[in-house]
Amino acid sequence: MNKKFWLVIVLAAACAIPLAVPNDYIQQIVNMIGIYIILGTGINILTGYTGQLSLGQAAFFGIGAYVTAILNTWTGAQFFVCLIASILITGAASLVLAIPALKVKGPYLALLTQGFGEIIRIVMINWTPVTNGTAGILKIESPRIFGFTFDTLTRYFYLTLFFVVLGLLYQKILIESRTGRAFIAIREDSEAAELTGINVTTYKIRSFVLSSVYCAVAGTLYAMMIRYVSPDTFIANTSSVILWTAIVGGFGTLIGPIIGGVVMQTLPELLRFCGNWRLVVYGIILLIVILHFPGGLYPYIQKLLAFFKRKGSR
Repeated sequence: MNKKFWLVIVLAAACAIPLAVPNDYIQQIVNMIGIYIILGTGINILTGYTGQLSLGQAAFFGIGAYVTAILNTWTGAQFFVCLIASILITGAASLVLAIPALKVKGPYLALLTQGFGEIIRIVMINWTPVTNGTAGILKIESPRIFGFTFDTLTRYFYLTLFFVVLGLLYQKILIESRTGRAFIAIREDSEAAELTGINVTTYKIRSFVLSSVYCAVAGTLYAMMIRYVSPDTFIANTSSVILWTAIVGGFGTLIGPIIGGVVMQTLPELLRFCGNWRLVVYGIILLIVILHFPGGLYPYIQKLLAFFKRKGSR
């Protein structure tokens, strides 16, 4: 059976997920998995394929969400208008960060992006006439597309799924293109890449902007699903979770963000029986993954599937 057949099977199974979801609480977790797959794909392009470490993805996520919330509540703008505005404004913000970020590497780059994230959070808190401060923005409308309203979590799942598939498909096309090969060359050795004629500066900026576009899409989806945004959501811990989504799944792999999104969004819920120790256990599990599965879970899942395939053929 070829890959296209299995792709159809996987898509059909994904479309059937809401049929197996017992309540809205679980459905919201499933929808959040989709949003974090998009976020994980964005950081995967930036860090996994281009080698640029960022701890400020929550800032772009927040900009996308707030642009959507402000446009929708102030002007009544609908989904696609909010989405396009989020992408343009978040992309412009990423350019502001990308230019100075090109001058630093390693931990200094991580600190720079983390500082940018903190600046954006402080702006969200203190620009009260626009952002409503710590109270956040309420009464965001559900998306209406071609007369159809995504006003339930089940309906919203299919909207999120569409952008998850679109984002993963674009990542695959990108990495197999000349731009993707340039990203990988920069990750492996930026000086050698420059000697071969690759404009390292241009490609690093492209990577930053592409990553921020994924965050903008996720921010729009998040704002219109929750119908409320506040600065508390877009903190440094959120950037860490986005980064861990790609790390746990497998940096520099096409499927890694899917695995990471599922693990990072379901694990905290599965550990609720631990009570106040939940976050401690959560942290220990993540440490075990990073120490014993340094390439993420995807390469080991591949090996396990190959093992069962060999057993089955025998």
